[in-house]
Order: sequence, then C-alpha cells, then structure tokens
Amino acid sequence: MWIAIRILALAALIGFLIVGSLFALSPESFTGGPITGESALWHSLTLAFMATVSLLAAMVLYNPKRYWHTLLPIAVGKATSSISSLYWHTKFNTQFLYTNTIVDGGIAAISLILFLYLLYIRAS
Repeated sequence: MWIAIRILALAALIGFLIVGSLFALSPESFTGGPITGESALWHSLTLAFMATVSLLAAMVLYNPKRYWHTLLPIAVGKATSSISSLYWHTKFNTQFLYTNTIVDGGIAAISLILFLYLLYIRAS
C-alpha cells in the first residue's frame, strides 16, 4: 500500500511542478491574457497554492508512513479549487475552468479516499 501511495505522490508532485512552472512562466496560456495589476494577486496566490501542494506531495513521497496525514490538506485545497472552478465555469463558461474542475476534483477524491482509508487502518 505504501508503494502505491508513493507512486501517486510522485505523479502528483510531477504534475504540480509542471503545471506550476508553466503557470509561472506563461500564465496567459491558462488565463487567456497577460497578468495585469488586478490579476497579479490571484497569480501570486495560485503560485503559492501550487508550491504548497507540491511540498505536501513531496513530503508524502519522502515518507508516506510519517506524512500520510498531509493528504487531507491536499484534498481540501483541491476540492476548494474544483468547486470554485465549477462555480466560475457556470458564470463564464470557459473550458479551462471546466477542465480544472475535473482534474482538481479527481485529485481531491483520490487524496480524500486514501486519507480516509489510512485513517481507518490506523484506527484498527
């Protein structure tokens, strides 16, 4: 089980680092336009979030037996991202927000399921 969690953590870490790096280097590819004074805060917050989930995934990869509980903040962060993207997608109907809803929702579901499973095993 721990090997499977490490593999998922590695896949998540690689994904977070790639997407975070692309967003840092070319945000207009994601947002459809350049960063402006009004969007700079949201760009910074997005980068901070990607850095945070990358670190949490790295911790799980490094030692899943010790850091398995960090799956919960990953699940909460990605669920929040997914739900808010779905809300904004319904208002603006952009493909990026819809895609983010599905991807982040999947990451949230996998992280939450693993967290609850490990919590159950620990309690047994």
